[in-house]
Amino acid sequence: MIETLKYENLKYFFVALVFSLPFWWGMNLFEKNLEDLFFWQEIIENPQIFIAQLNVRQFETQKIPKLPEDGPLAIQAESVVSVWIKPDGEEKILFEKEIEKVLPIASLAKLMTANVVLEYYPDLSQTIEISQEAVFQTEDFGDLKIGERLSVKDLLYIMLIESSNDAAFALTEIIGEEGFVGLMNLEAKFLGMENSYSVDSTGISSENRSSVKDLIILTKHLLERPLIWEILGEPEFDLYGPDGVFHHKLLNTNELLGEIPQTVGGKTGFLPEAKGCFLLVLKAPKNKGFLINVILGSENKFEEMKKLINSVINNQ
Repeated sequence: MIETLKYENLKYFFVALVFSLPFWWGMNLFEKNLEDLFFWQEIIENPQIFIAQLNVRQFETQKIPKLPEDGPLAIQAESVVSVWIKPDGEEKILFEKEIEKVLPIASLAKLMTANVVLEYYPDLSQTIEISQEAVFQTEDFGDLKIGERLSVKDLLYIMLIESSNDAAFALTEIIGEEGFVGLMNLEAKFLGMENSYSVDSTGISSENRSSVKDLIILTKHLLERPLIWEILGEPEFDLYGPDGVFHHKLLNTNELLGEIPQTVGGKTGFLPEAKGCFLLVLKAPKNKGFLINVILGSENKFEEMKKLINSVINNQ
């Protein structure tokens, strides 16, 4: 406990020193009881996933299986990993391919954006007025209006469900984009994400880079933030602004929501330079932790994610 407090104090000291923020944001007091979010639901059994649990002891001795190079379960994505996170925090890699390869991550960068918001913005009800610069962010969807007023929490919903670049940029405007991106990189360093670098909050630049290994580190950290998974688990959401007026109908970009019952949540991304990117978290059988699956550089991220999950099941 003492070491944890020393770490937090040192971290915020450097944030203040480097960025000269005009005020102390305070330590994030977000509740970290993960069971409150994930264990309230009735366990929905999937017969195939259950088979994997029967053979769970094999993880201790077996070598990491190689992904099929051909056939119906072949995955052509540039980098792939599937990791079982046990309740005690122990990790077991179930499948891997080029896990340290540094690649553009497209909108998976928004996961770090959400992390920074929850770490440094103490008041999620704070209202942000949408600027022209936010609305003019490059994207094919999103319906924010100049002058529209939305809370930080509202913008988290829009950013994570619809992958809105407008919302991601708007969230930076409280402290300025440059300072915010600096915090993204600082958080990556503190978490031990050695091969990750951000240049914007949206992921629109191919210079936002990471590895599937680093993204597992980030996801483990984010599993301590229930709000993110409440949002990412919503197939659709009617958003009412601080004024109580209906503002937006949000549709999740994750096409596998509802198709795989054990899904906790996931984040999608696409850029021509990055191809398809997809991070998906599932409950492990019998709620024995989580299965974190990440694919980067895929021509068909949804189909290849299903193949990855099938590979995990069929090799147990």
